[in-house]
Amino acid sequence: MQYPVDPALLGQQICQILATNFDREILLQIANTLGVACQADLCFVAAVVDQKVVNPNACWQLWSDRQNAAGAAAGSTQTPEHSQTTKLKSPSISLEHPIWANVLANGERVAISDYQDSLAASSPNFPVTPLPFRAILAGPARFGGAVNGMMILGKSHPHEWSVTDLQHLEAASNPIGLAISHIQKTQEIANLNEQLQRQAKYKNLLMSVAASIDTNSEADRILQQVIENTVDTLEVDRGQILLLKYTDPLFKTRSPHQTPKVKVELVGESALKKNPKKQAIAPSDAGKKSSTSKTKNKDKAANSKSKISNSKPNNSPAFLLSESNLCDKAFHSAPKPLALADAGELIGNEQEGAAAILKLQGIRGLLLVPLTGGAGQETVLGFLVLQHSEPRAWSPEELEVLASVSAQASRAIIQTQRLKEAQTLIFDRTAQLQQSLDVQAKLYEQSALQLEQLRKLKLIKDEFLSTMSHELRTPLTIMKLAILMLKQAEQASASRAKYLDILEQQCSKETDLVNDLLTLKQFEPQQVPISLIKIDLKGLIQDLAGDFEKQWADKQLTLKVDLPKLTPCWETDPDSLKRVLLELLTNAGKYSASGTAVVFQASEAAGYIVLTISNLGSGISAADLPHIFDKFRRGSGITDQAIPGTGLGLALVKCLVQHLNGTIDVSSSPAKSSETDELWRTSFTLTLPQSPADSLI
Repeated sequence: MQYPVDPALLGQQICQILATNFDREILLQIANTLGVACQADLCFVAAVVDQKVVNPNACWQLWSDRQNAAGAAAGSTQTPEHSQTTKLKSPSISLEHPIWANVLANGERVAISDYQDSLAASSPNFPVTPLPFRAILAGPARFGGAVNGMMILGKSHPHEWSVTDLQHLEAASNPIGLAISHIQKTQEIANLNEQLQRQAKYKNLLMSVAASIDTNSEADRILQQVIENTVDTLEVDRGQILLLKYTDPLFKTRSPHQTPKVKVELVGESALKKNPKKQAIAPSDAGKKSSTSKTKNKDKAANSKSKISNSKPNNSPAFLLSESNLCDKAFHSAPKPLALADAGELIGNEQEGAAAILKLQGIRGLLLVPLTGGAGQETVLGFLVLQHSEPRAWSPEELEVLASVSAQASRAIIQTQRLKEAQTLIFDRTAQLQQSLDVQAKLYEQSALQLEQLRKLKLIKDEFLSTMSHELRTPLTIMKLAILMLKQAEQASASRAKYLDILEQQCSKETDLVNDLLTLKQFEPQQVPISLIKIDLKGLIQDLAGDFEKQWADKQLTLKVDLPKLTPCWETDPDSLKRVLLELLTNAGKYSASGTAVVFQASEAAGYIVLTISNLGSGISAADLPHIFDKFRRGSGITDQAIPGTGLGLALVKCLVQHLNGTIDVSSSPAKSSETDELWRTSFTLTLPQSPADSLI
């Protein structure tokens, strides 16, 4: 059987508890001591601030088999005599009940022998609030004369509280107030220490971010170090850096009501392994392409952190912004962060692709801090994502330091991008300068080439003028002499006829020269339509051969004609073909050595006629071959050898061959059969289609 405790002794017991204990269990021991002294079934001790119950608080409750049995019978008044146990638990007491109003507001004591009867007697319409006891004794705890807590004693059956019980409550008031104040001050000091530690950690985080920006020039490396340091400091399970790749130019003002077409790329990631024995969050397959695991040294294996670094892969994991509800929501809430203490429901609505890259499996706490920059700080550059496997409330201090981290990371992104743009601009300008220098060098070469061409053209012009002067003056001189002789009246008829023939020949020569110039001018732009007539090629060649054999008799030249079986009828422009053959045979006879033979060969192959005229003579030099068909161009030393000609014949030949839709080639090399090295074999090969009209289609 329990006996009443002297109130003075109760105060001493409480003070002894205060002197020998310094932890939060003080209130539980005080509640136990007070509850036993007052023979109560429950004792609740709590701190009060602004008339509201706060921490610290403690509840002692008596448990016994008889009490449990007595609680089942209404109105039981037996006092338990069995062993007592205490436990700290949250009481099922409504502290907002009007019963406690006077205790909290005025510091008065409340003694109720039967809670249910007192409520029913005072107000029949007042609802009875269920409480785990019937009798109530409550009073304030004071420190320095002010109420800083309250004490509640309860019995499970109706009970009349004695004066001794009230004295016990009064004796415990100041010691309990002192205990509450002591615990509160201790907690304040602990909170201040924790706050200082957090501020030091946050300061170190900001300093490490600034150091990363100062020591690295690549944005991906900076962002990887930022997310690693952030995960370490805030002790979250995982962190990620996401960057947005706009289809429109970056830093363009975004619309607050529309989701732009943006690709979200994972560029940095770090995971925290709290406990080696605890299973870490399994990484998803989507992130394996961009992440590799790092571990710290063996001395720190107990608290080792696995870093997942992003080494700028060729194809970073990515998804569209519209494919992630979380990222879309964070995008539209920017620049404010999207802080979710428990994101379980929202994570369930994520699309599979985005959820795999974000690795949301098993995540509850989630925070997305936007990285903003550009003009007016409106453009969202990306997100700093923090994930936790358990629900987590993000404190204002954490949000504040993360805002600073994201601001520094955003500046780093913009600075590195501007640096790359500047480097690209410098590279482009250097390339443009080099290109300009190359162009100037080419222009210089072209200018030098043009000067050389002008010099050659001047030589050609001078040679042409000399040739034309000779070709024009010689016939005119002869014609003038013939006219003078004809003016003599005593000329015989035979002499007069001779001079008239000379005039006719020289006039025809002048006429032919003018006609060659006009024909060349006419055929150069290929304005003359081709006139096709079926001819006997073999007969045409034989007629020309007969004429030239007579002309070459004095020079002892012969013409060898090799005509295999050819197509009887051949469709071509006969005038153009005849003029080409005349010019080639004339040149062959003009430049052939005496006593040699000019060879005329003809053959047929794949719908083409191949005609080759070759002769033995002085030949064509390698320097003159590329220009042999140029107008007014004659071989080196031809003029000095007094060989007649204007330099128009081969130019006219090329125009006529093109008019016939054919080709002409020339070759000149030392003759293998010649006894001396002075004779060269020069060959002109003419290739013509059997039907020029078909070759045009």
